[in-house]
Amino acid sequence: MTLNFFTIITIISVFLTIILSLFFFVTKKGVSNENKILATLLLIFNLQIIYSFFTSDYTFQYFLNWHKPIFLVRQTSFLIGPLIYFYVNSFLKRKEFINVRSLFHFIPFITVILFLLIFYRYNNHFIIWASVLNFFDIILILVHNFIYIVLAVLSMRSMNISFLSFYKRITISPHITWLQIVLLGFIVVWIVNLNSFAFVTIFQRDRWCAFTASIYALTAFLFVNALIFFLLLKPDVYYIITKYKNNKLKDPDKREYLQRLNSFMETNKPFLNPEISLESLANEISVNPRILSQIINETYNKNFKGYISEFRIKESMKMLADSNHSKLTILEILYQVGFNSKSAFNNQFKLYTNLTPQEYRSKFID
Repeated sequence: MTLNFFTIITIISVFLTIILSLFFFVTKKGVSNENKILATLLLIFNLQIIYSFFTSDYTFQYFLNWHKPIFLVRQTSFLIGPLIYFYVNSFLKRKEFINVRSLFHFIPFITVILFLLIFYRYNNHFIIWASVLNFFDIILILVHNFIYIVLAVLSMRSMNISFLSFYKRITISPHITWLQIVLLGFIVVWIVNLNSFAFVTIFQRDRWCAFTASIYALTAFLFVNALIFFLLLKPDVYYIITKYKNNKLKDPDKREYLQRLNSFMETNKPFLNPEISLESLANEISVNPRILSQIINETYNKNFKGYISEFRIKESMKMLADSNHSKLTILEILYQVGFNSKSAFNNQFKLYTNLTPQEYRSKFID
């Protein structure tokens, strides 16, 4: 029963991953290079799902001729780390990776493949050496991917993006949540691989092989379905910050507009107006609405609605913590800061502070 369930989960995971990969290969939305990186990453990940399935099947040991090609397939794991790093930085528009220098990141993969091909050619005792090769190969893969995952996380942190703001950004910056889901999914997959290595290789618990592979298949299944669900929920989530690719805004102009925006927001507090719109704010500071939208998205990783909402929440926090406003009800405060819905205010406030407005007020006013 367990094997049947594991097989079904694996087949579904492989099928969905292929569909998702093809989607990113053919979609015309977003940046082509960025989508192709993710599509390639998903295809490589799909190979790992297949590899996990084959090696967890006990009948695999009776077909020794298959060990070599399957072992070669596993080496594609050396591509996952660099592709994750490329995708994160491409998504954040930190670097362009489609160049000759990017090939250096694939040297470990090329080196391992060449070594194995030479080893296969001049050594007829692969099965004897298989356990030793497997041990060091897994260590190299885990360390290699760990380094790139850390680099990807650091790239996100340099943009003031953290996993602690995961739930907060779902409504404010869904495209950042998308990036967090992708990276978090591969982090979990890495942890599952580490678990398999610990039980099977270090502790010599071979009977755990099928079990850990089942966990891997289930993890892959949940991960791919999470991506599909989020794409259905927010169809433009994977390319929202790339919609300005044809609008080249010079850095001096961007700094000037940003300074103008910040000064106006601090001095005039236009967010207190519940009817504020992108067009009205752009008109106030004499900036084209599309340029203003671009500046807010690229600088704060938020859309206009999320940008204004954060100002309103911060203003309400000041009022709730001020004893001079203790006689005002929460309903009065939410209207004064620009909200026109109690439920919307409560939801946004809880997302931002992890407290209800009343809980937050009680911390400062008895």
